[in-house]
Amino acid sequence: MSLSHNYIQSLCRVYVGICHQLGDLEKARLFCYTLLKEDFPRSDQLILFIANIWSEVFSSESVINKAIQLVARQRAKGDVLKCLKTYLNWEESAPGDISMMISSLLWAIQLCPQMEFQLSEKYGEDLKENTWQYVFAIDLLCSYQKWCWTHDNIISKELWPIMDNWIKNRSGSGSTSSSSNIIIATVLRLIGHLGQIGLREGFFPAVENISSVIGVFLQHAKEKDVAWGVQLAAAYALFDLGPSNPSKILEAIHAWKAVTSISLPSAIVLQISMSLDTTAGEKQQCLVY
Repeated sequence: MSLSHNYIQSLCRVYVGICHQLGDLEKARLFCYTLLKEDFPRSDQLILFIANIWSEVFSSESVINKAIQLVARQRAKGDVLKCLKTYLNWEESAPGDISMMISSLLWAIQLCPQMEFQLSEKYGEDLKENTWQYVFAIDLLCSYQKWCWTHDNIISKELWPIMDNWIKNRSGSGSTSSSSNIIIATVLRLIGHLGQIGLREGFFPAVENISSVIGVFLQHAKEKDVAWGVQLAAAYALFDLGPSNPSKILEAIHAWKAVTSISLPSAIVLQISMSLDTTAGEKQQCLVY
């Protein structure tokens, strides 16, 4: 933050130029994603410089690329917006609505879920890459909308009801389909990521309320015969929300660990050891991804 904007522009050009020489579009896209998600100063101008250097960075049809372009278009003003429209061939029509895109992505998660988890040596039963694309796209869009909007419109009105309906269906039938388990695991991971928006903006009590609910859910997961992939998703979500109340979240993780008979993946073990090294009362953000 102490660097001049001209120097930052130069660093941006050099980094993307190296990515271009290496043919590494994904690193360049990740760079754009991070600039926008972290609300970097004058991020719209930096996106313009990237488009000038290597416009193919924005040629992907992925949902993440569409989210990047939508947020960039919302942030850009005046001449920067005009230049972006030229470089990226944006139509002159009004930009899309962020809330509508989030709603469409949430519908896609529920209507077209992956039918099975992806087995990972490090993370255990994990979401597949296509599902993660939806999570990261929604995370970027909600980061632009800020915490209060995200909490009131997405977490409260969309994600909690999905969780509630799933729990009620389990109580009625006693079992769930593999696709519904994938949906709930995705919702839990999404809540973990979105909760970090609240942490960055200083809304610790609100995030702590969310982590408390997930903590109770995880502690009773084994006795409720919750699928292992869903349990892991809840644990990872708690680590994402860790700074809201580190000691309480670690207590919930240990209570779950004490009753589970399945070997924990290395990512969980690492997070537990990191949490144990955290001094009392310190709000240390523990990220799995």
